[in-house]
Amino acid sequence: MELCFSFLRILMAIHSLPAGGAEKFFTTLARALAPRHELCCYIPCLPAGDPGMIQRLSGIPIVSFPLFNHFGYKVFYKLRQMIIARFPWIDIEARLHRFMLGRLQRRWRCDVVNTQLFSATRFCCESFAADTVAIIESDHGHYAFLQPKDMPLAQPIFDRLNGLVCPSMANLEFSRRFPWNARLQRCTIPYGYERQVPPHDRPVQPAVITLGLVARGVIWKGWLEALAAARLVRERVTHPFRLVFVGAGPCIDEIAPTLTQDERQWIELTGHQDLPEKWIADFDIALLPTYLPGESLPNSIIEYLAHGVPVITTGVGGIPEMLATPDGLAGILIEQEPDGKASVPALAEAMTQLINQHELRAELSQRAKVASRRFDLDACIAAYEQAFEAARLN
Repeated sequence: MELCFSFLRILMAIHSLPAGGAEKFFTTLARALAPRHELCCYIPCLPAGDPGMIQRLSGIPIVSFPLFNHFGYKVFYKLRQMIIARFPWIDIEARLHRFMLGRLQRRWRCDVVNTQLFSATRFCCESFAADTVAIIESDHGHYAFLQPKDMPLAQPIFDRLNGLVCPSMANLEFSRRFPWNARLQRCTIPYGYERQVPPHDRPVQPAVITLGLVARGVIWKGWLEALAAARLVRERVTHPFRLVFVGAGPCIDEIAPTLTQDERQWIELTGHQDLPEKWIADFDIALLPTYLPGESLPNSIIEYLAHGVPVITTGVGGIPEMLATPDGLAGILIEQEPDGKASVPALAEAMTQLINQHELRAELSQRAKVASRRFDLDACIAAYEQAFEAARLN
């Protein structure tokens, strides 16, 4: 049956807005839906978010905890933990969510709730347990972090959720291991990409080849492996190249003091960037040797592909789906060690191959542009509207 989309009142919920792929997609989806529907965002810990992410929601109504700043939430959270330790049945944060969401629903009756990340889904499912409003979650791979001890916390989600939108088939298959209610509708919708930096053509044989990695500065994204591989490649190739790390976090802080004076001539640490695409547009080869648990569709790979940059990465999560084209992969998938980490020798070999083989790099660049079409934002929004309408009618 073909659905006729109606004008919807959509409540989108996420706990906070730090700089991350899930948060980037949340803001992209909100910005795209807002002109087409009546939209409100529930972001209880908004002041703890990244200013650039918050700015992306300019003009969209946002409801957050009253009188809270970043310090205030830290105090509130410590108080909550102290109370729960003594009185496990009293959760002041859950009560505050129920109050805020209940009041919002009485004043502004929404047709559908879209939640993103585990905490937002849990507090919405608990707060709307007795409400008939449809709740559809956007999965970002976070269920991979659930431990057996966490299952009681997740039970309200399994009992109440109406829809689960997975960004890849890998996510969809992984979701089948959980005890969902019989009403749950599942579908796969790749993330939509919102271009922020115009593409430009790069020379086929640049004087200096730029290899780059964009990610959060956590160890699971493969920063240490990329650095180790680049040091090996430095001894193997004659063509000049540089390595650019775009991101901030504990792993970058660990790397910075280990760089020698000579290495600082060809390795650049940019720190946090509000618009990493500006750097990606100048990459000749893109890296993401990730072994992050629950990796789905890394936002950095979406941006690499959109700029036609060949990708060297691992085959975790939905990454193989991202690189697939009718003519082959838009990059090179490298093997992982028994502990899950990216193989440094395999990474170094792939980097050497793409540095030395200009024709291969050009071919993979064309495939990257083809692969990027699956992240069309208009198609993503239309699919989400269909999922919202189907859940609402059910």
